Amino acid sequence: MYYSMNLTPMKLKIWHKMIVGISIPSLIAVLGGILTYGYISDIKNRQSFVQIADDLKQSVLEIRRNEKNFLHYKNNEHRNNLQGALSALTESVSSTPRETFRVIGEQGMSSIHDLARSYSDLVDRLNSSFQKESDITEKVRTEGMNLETFVASGKHAIELTTSFILRLRLLEKDYMLFRSRESYEELDRGLSQISNVMPFCYECAAYIGAVNNLFATYQESEKLTGELYDAGNKMEEVTEHFSQLERQKINLFIDRSQKLLLAALILLCTLGPLFVYKTSSFIAAPIKRLAAITGKISDGNITLRAPLKEQDETYSLALSFNRMLDSLLQSQQSLKESLELLNEKQAQLVESEKRASMGFLVAGVAHELNNPLNNISLTAETMKEEIRELSSDEISEYVQDILKQSERAHNIVVNLLDFARARKSSDMEKQNIVGVVKDSIGLVANQLRVSHIKLITDMPDKEYYLIGNRSKLEQVFISIMNNAIQAMKDDGTLTVSIKPDEQTENILVKITDTGKGIPERDLKDIFQPFFTTKPPGEGTGLGLAVSLTLVKEHEGDIVVKSERGSGTTFTVKIPLFSKEG
Repeated sequence: MYYSMNLTPMKLKIWHKMIVGISIPSLIAVLGGILTYGYISDIKNRQSFVQIADDLKQSVLEIRRNEKNFLHYKNNEHRNNLQGALSALTESVSSTPRETFRVIGEQGMSSIHDLARSYSDLVDRLNSSFQKESDITEKVRTEGMNLETFVASGKHAIELTTSFILRLRLLEKDYMLFRSRESYEELDRGLSQISNVMPFCYECAAYIGAVNNLFATYQESEKLTGELYDAGNKMEEVTEHFSQLERQKINLFIDRSQKLLLAALILLCTLGPLFVYKTSSFIAAPIKRLAAITGKISDGNITLRAPLKEQDETYSLALSFNRMLDSLLQSQQSLKESLELLNEKQAQLVESEKRASMGFLVAGVAHELNNPLNNISLTAETMKEEIRELSSDEISEYVQDILKQSERAHNIVVNLLDFARARKSSDMEKQNIVGVVKDSIGLVANQLRVSHIKLITDMPDKEYYLIGNRSKLEQVFISIMNNAIQAMKDDGTLTVSIKPDEQTENILVKITDTGKGIPERDLKDIFQPFFTTKPPGEGTGLGLAVSLTLVKEHEGDIVVKSERGSGTTFTVKIPLFSKEG
């Protein structure tokens, strides 16, 4: 398939193929980026229009805030503040560039300008009405006081009492304060009662006329206030519409940009991987072919050679590979001959080692057995020659010596058999190593007491289990502790500790003495059969060798560290079966 394509990738270098594969996706990404940049620039320009719309909206909100203050306080100060806010809005509209007018909408901007001018006229008219209200209010108060004086003089009808006038003045104040429909109706009914009681009273007519003028002025002010509210609401609606319109346009631009980016991403994710896949296949084809040949060669068929087809960098690789195979074939033939010669020499060396080991073992056994047998022989000869002259105590002493030497020879043979045992015991069971060590310590406790040796233990509260033979493990620990006791003579400290090794999942049993230590030159030989540093007759040299053999049966090991004059530490490492507790 690779060679049936119309393209001829074998004439291209690998870096040419990589450029072709990378250029197409990069071109798609650049094109999408350019278009997106244009849309983002438009969005940036639109942000200035949104800012203008927001500024107009904030100006209108400032006008409405001053409007509330003006309607509440009804004085020139707040009227000037309101006119200042209107001037700021008008100036903002006037300073907006004509290009912005065209983009945002000239009709809308003109509408804001007209509304501001109409609003300003309403403010002036309402301010005049408020001033008129103030004058009429003073007139009503003056005429009310005159009416109170007139009623108090008694020159009126009996029906027009002081209490009635005071209630009427209270209704007048309620109306001025609240301007509610209820207070207006009650005050109007009171005025009607005055007209009915005293139709030709001058003081009454002046008060009634002043209150009616107040009614008319208040109605005019309420009408202008309503028109002012409507104009303010209209300006708010127009500016809010501008702000929302510009934000909608920005959202539209963003949506278009998202769609453009999505389209570019789809093209990049479809065409890009396709071109990359094609380019990768052109690059990987010779490499895969070379890898397949390498796999077959690794199976042993070194007669295969890589085909020389492409003219790219893999051509040199295949050529070098073939040369390497030629050299490897020659080296294999030479190595085969060398291996045959090496196997022959190795067989001879093994046979020599066997003979040397057997000779060393026989010599050791003969040497160790020779001493007790010589002692037995000499003792027996002495007894034979002097038996008639010996006393019973002397005979008993000679017999005891023969038994002691016989037991020594027996122990040598037993330890030798333990050391020579090659297979694991069949009675391997789940053992609590903490209990085994404690029992071993108990078996040498009397010897520790007799030897005046201090015992320090560091035992975990948990129980740690392994698979092993309890008697053989005890034999190992007792043998090491006996050696430690003998090394310290009648003074010292024996330390026994147990701790797990989390990294290797082994249990570590450390036995440390404060004896004289082992010379560095002897450390490498202490586990050799028949090697001992004890005086002649005090050891067989098989204790540590047997202990190491027993630990090896448990798939463990013994590590020894010693410093001359400072003591020795034996570490027994045995794999854990499980952890409980």
